[in-house]
Amino acid sequence: MTISCRLEGDDFSVTIRDHGIPFDPASVASPDLNAELDDRKIGGLGLHLMNKMMDQVSYGRTVQGENVLILKKRVMRRKSDK
Repeated sequence: MTISCRLEGDDFSVTIRDHGIPFDPASVASPDLNAELDDRKIGGLGLHLMNKMMDQVSYGRTVQGENVLILKKRVMRRKSDK
């Protein structure tokens, strides 16, 4: 697994690459956020949290069999940071 971070202008991105089994985020059902805590299964909020917290989330699989997850967030930097 490799994780890389990049800041380009006001866009911060994290790219996560691995050689694990393929994963289709579109095949995961949205969690029932209105269910009582005791009625929920453990886990299952990762994709929901990523999509809520990030401006862009993309997943793909390379021809070499590598999973690639890219998370992007627009950040406001102070003028002195540029």
